[in-house]
Amino acid sequence: MDPWEVGRIRARRIEGAFTYRNAVIAEVEGDVAACLVTYPLPDKPEPIDYDTMPAMFVPLQELENLAPDTQYVNVLATHPEFRGMGCGTHLLAEAERMADGRPMSIIVSDGNTNARRLYEKTGYVETDARPIVKEDGWDCEGENWVLLVKRDPR
Repeated sequence: MDPWEVGRIRARRIEGAFTYRNAVIAEVEGDVAACLVTYPLPDKPEPIDYDTMPAMFVPLQELENLAPDTQYVNVLATHPEFRGMGCGTHLLAEAERMADGRPMSIIVSDGNTNARRLYEKTGYVETDARPIVKEDGWDCEGENWVLLVKRDPR
């Protein structure tokens, strides 16, 4: 399966962390403008089976494992026509509310400068990075995945 199909299957499921049950949307005048998927990461890092996990997901899992017991923002996306209207800032605040005092974490491509600027503006700090593995139809800007953490979400 291609990465997009894997993501769609995971989002449709009921169990697990990456599920529609952990999604929040922002609307502007009745239109879906942005989406957030957030959930707490376990306090003990997940073991990585390097033999079975697709190589493109390994650096992402490695970075998640460096942020145990944080509220992880897995998806924050805004439709282009709604960017600059505060949807991302609003949804990050909602993720912090859901975190119940836990530190926050997010991973972003170093090529996504607008998103990274938003995260840093709202208090996230770079803590580590891993090279992006581009295979199996995965195409994104940038060379590295960057882990950003916000220690005090208040």
